[in-house]
Amino acid sequence: MNRNELKDLRAKNLKQWFLNKTIPQKEKSYISQLISGKASFGEKSARRLESDYGMPPFYLDKSNIDDSSKIDNVYDNDNKNNNYVIEVLNITASAGHGFLNNDIIEVIKCIEYDNDQAKTLFNGMPSSNLKVINVSGDSMQGTFECGDAIYIDITVNQFQSDGIYVFTFGNGLYVKRLQMIKNKLVVLSDNKQYRDWEITTDEFDQLYIHGKVMLSQSMMLRKHG
Repeated sequence: MNRNELKDLRAKNLKQWFLNKTIPQKEKSYISQLISGKASFGEKSARRLESDYGMPPFYLDKSNIDDSSKIDNVYDNDNKNNNYVIEVLNITASAGHGFLNNDIIEVIKCIEYDNDQAKTLFNGMPSSNLKVINVSGDSMQGTFECGDAIYIDITVNQFQSDGIYVFTFGNGLYVKRLQMIKNKLVVLSDNKQYRDWEITTDEFDQLYIHGKVMLSQSMMLRKHG
């Protein structure tokens, strides 16, 4: 999908999202320009709108949205036991040189915990604040292995403190350790075979933080006979 196609897709999905909703007065003009194609519709704008208006992560980049009722059904967990349910997304974040699959972003399954277990694991955080994705690559080896599941707090959309974040920079989606040194963000790999790199202040407009990694779960299979 090229840049113009992605812009058109985002405009279509934004229009679909607000089909049965009221657009806030302060953003009516801006959203109208995005929908009509008169305004630039880049990565940062898309992710900001998703965050501000409660859309699922990468909703605007989905290519299989037909109508709002179908969307509501996809993201409405039928949780009859009232347990703690976290959605697993079909996004792979690179722990290497960047990987981004924006064509279809959807919930592929849900992980369910009983409430007592969830309280211990997630410190009372609402399940809607968390998403699970998988790691690809080996640059965070020692902390994550390729295929591991990581639990992301998607309410963290800016750098808060040193830690491991999932973020888009340029055309890549990364899971890396971020550290602020003076006015630069240093991107660190736990696998020392990878060199550190920097994001400078004049490159911050290419950066969007999707969330902070809170927990990980190993997906490695080991043979024992």
